Amino acid sequence: MRGWEVCVSTDKTAKNPGLPNAADVVIVGGGVMGAATAFYLAQAGVRDVLLLERDALGSGGTGRSMAILRMHYSNEVTVRMAHESRLVIADFERVVGAPSGFVKTGYVLLVAPEQATALRKNVALGRSLGVDARSLSPGEGAGVLPAGFALDGVGAVAFEPDSGYADSSAVTNGFASAARRSGARIALGVGVRSVLVRNGKVTGVDTTSGPVNARVVVLVAGAGTPDLLRGVGADLPVSFVRHQVVKLHRPLDRLPTHPTIADVPGCLSFRPDSGDLTLVGIREDPVDSADYVRTVDTEVALEAMDAVAHRLGPMADAGWDGGWAGLFDVTPDWHPVIDHVPGVEGLVCGVGFSGHGFKLSPTVGRALAELVVHGETRMIDMRALRFTRFEEGELLRSAYGGTVFA
Repeated sequence: MRGWEVCVSTDKTAKNPGLPNAADVVIVGGGVMGAATAFYLAQAGVRDVLLLERDALGSGGTGRSMAILRMHYSNEVTVRMAHESRLVIADFERVVGAPSGFVKTGYVLLVAPEQATALRKNVALGRSLGVDARSLSPGEGAGVLPAGFALDGVGAVAFEPDSGYADSSAVTNGFASAARRSGARIALGVGVRSVLVRNGKVTGVDTTSGPVNARVVVLVAGAGTPDLLRGVGADLPVSFVRHQVVKLHRPLDRLPTHPTIADVPGCLSFRPDSGDLTLVGIREDPVDSADYVRTVDTEVALEAMDAVAHRLGPMADAGWDGGWAGLFDVTPDWHPVIDHVPGVEGLVCGVGFSGHGFKLSPTVGRALAELVVHGETRMIDMRALRFTRFEEGELLRSAYGGTVFA
């Protein structure tokens, strides 16, 4: 059984002798999407798979995710994706053979009074698809929240007892290790410059270590995917926002833990982590993907601390312990594209995850594998996430507007 096939080139103009010159399927991007795609391709019997990652596995958006797992969405396709993905991650050791770090905290969504009807509709949608979800009044919601939780400005509460969070690194590496055991190769330190196309058909990729021939190329390179698509004449309306995550130490004697909470009126989410940590996700500021600050802004950390303390009084004594900023690749409807690339035979993409990526990743990986093997998605009908929906004017809707809560 092979170990990791790590191919790192120090001379970026020379062919890396450890990099194969051909593969049946090349996956571009070693985040959770790429690793999951490699796993599900192997599960489908595709053995000649090569995953290329310019850095380390999970070093891009995956490693900067809050890794929240929730199933509350406004569209059937994303509810199904989130539901199936949570089942996989909660049972990861049996499915993949590795732990996922899944922690069931319960998920509580707070919305403003004018969004209460939409929340109830979304909860009903989830329940019709098998999600254990409940719609609560603010008074009833107090029963699933820590004592003294402030519910001012809240018109309705949704509660999912089975939701929580997981370890994005563990999930990525679990998928990758299982794929490697089935014969997939993983090359780290290899960047992809362009997708090679001849007569409207993929022939491979050009990398920093030389060309690699391929029958099929799967693009899941996060913020790098739109440029690679433009290189083959397939443009998508993708922009970028900077999302900050603040690490706080909560007073354990007064607040041992708390649910994962999405505060739509307050424009933030927060969840517990190991020990006394609470992670707060806040802000979605437009940014240039090539040059964004990866650390937390001091003023934003203070804003996050005040907002969380407003809801949870004991957090007024929380200590700030840094954090990070991540990049969301965002489509006009804040939902991803999972599809063949029109006009380029053999090119498949997953792009524009808009902050939802990790919680959908197992079903995204499976869907991309199905597109490669069968030419269509089979477990879940994902035509609503097609490449051409923006030019067709058939965008997905969101009950809460264009935000990560979509």
